Amino acid sequence: MNKKQLAILSVGNILHKDEGVALYASKYLESNYSFHPSVDIIHGVVKGMSLLNIFMEYEEIIVLDAVGMEETPGSIYQFPMATFRGFSTNEDDNETGVLGCLNLIERKGNTLPKVSLYAIIPDTIEANIGLSDSLIKPFEAYILMIVKSLEDKGFSCDTKSEQQTLESVIASFKS
Repeated sequence: MNKKQLAILSVGNILHKDEGVALYASKYLESNYSFHPSVDIIHGVVKGMSLLNIFMEYEEIIVLDAVGMEETPGSIYQFPMATFRGFSTNEDDNETGVLGCLNLIERKGNTLPKVSLYAIIPDTIEANIGLSDSLIKPFEAYILMIVKSLEDKGFSCDTKSEQQTLESVIASFKS
């Protein structure tokens, strides 16, 4: 089976404030950049077999997510798969999330795609749509980290003539 080259997969929940940052980031990238060769951007809320199929379909996947760690909110990180698989919790033993899918693929003896996690530390996960101030400020740096990584992989990341702001991206999720 010929696999597609690369996907950006955002996971999170826009109903819990900062947990939606990855979804906003993927929508922002899709709205403001064109990629050559093309990059598939998959906006979260993908679980179970659908997520498993995504991991089987691509050679490489960049996962965008908010990760709760004892770090300063808004801190951004890039983790290779070997590192972020060590973040596993008992909840990850089910096969509906990213780590569970990777574990299942490996248990079945299939080849894992190359997976990296681009994480940002949330400030609050209160029931609300939007981002806290501590994530709005580093959002552009988060986007630039992703773009730079794609460029380092040989992708051209061209800005589109019509740009959407972070505020308009967030507003699009409210409607």
